[in-house]
Order: sequence, then structure tokens, then C-alpha cells
Amino acid sequence: MGEPGKPHCGCCGGGEALTEAAACPACGQPGRSVPLRTLQALLAHHSDEALPEGPWRFCDSPACEVVYFGDRAAPVFRKNQLTVRVGIKETAPPHPLCYCFGHSEESLRAEWQATGRLESVESLRVAVKEGRCRCDVKNPSGACCLGDILKAAKAIRTR
Repeated sequence: MGEPGKPHCGCCGGGEALTEAAACPACGQPGRSVPLRTLQALLAHHSDEALPEGPWRFCDSPACEVVYFGDRAAPVFRKNQLTVRVGIKETAPPHPLCYCFGHSEESLRAEWQATGRLESVESLRVAVKEGRCRCDVKNPSGACCLGDILKAAKAIRTR
């Protein structure tokens, strides 16, 4: 298991150093490393065999249509090529936050308005700690969503 107090999630590995070649070819923003298995799980109509090993990067710039990119010779994949909505890049609801348990900005806001609490956030913490998430193959970023959920919950509580 992970360190006490830290989420236990197979997708919560350490990040790798970004290199000059790790900039999104469309917007120029640095990309975060993403496992090949994430692309294999989320790309629509794409053969696993055709994907180069990588390294692959996730562009988290909200205004950029590119989601995944690799080195200069690798293909670039845009949000319309995925089987899921990319919450950070969506301009219209829903804005997915948690792909394993189906939480969105809108569902958290509705829960807060209805109950004055965010019990789903606490349930998610427990699920991540117990290793019941699969963010590495369900979340387009390939990373644990708990940080995004906590940031959204804080924003909702302070409005």
C-alpha cells in the first residue's frame, strides 16, 4: 500500500522531468507524461498495434483541442477522438472530474446545493485509498482525479 495519508492509486506515480520536446505541437504548453495504456483505453477507433510506445504526453490546456501527443513523428490526438469527454477542455456541461465513479463539477454543485455537504468527496477519498479506482485507464490525463475533485470541492464550498 501507499504511504499513510497518501491516496493508494496505481495511477499516482511520480512525474518525469519535462524536456524541450514535451511541448504540445498545437499550443506550445508543456505536457504531462501519460501511460500508453491510457491512450489504448480511451482512443476511439484506434488499433493498439498502431500506437508507438511513446513517450506520450497529455495537454491540459483548456483552450487546446489536442489531448495526446508524442515525439515529432508520433500522431496527435484531439478530444473528438476519445471515447470520453475531457473535463478540463469542455466548454459546456457536464465537466467530468472523476471518471471512475462518475463525478462532475455539476454533480458536486448539485449535491452541495441539496445537502450542504459533499459526502461524495469523502466516499471518493476512501475508494482511492482502498485502491478501487482505475484513473490510469479511465481518466484522460492518466492520473488520479482526487486532486481535481478536492480543488472543485473547495471552490464550491467557498462560493
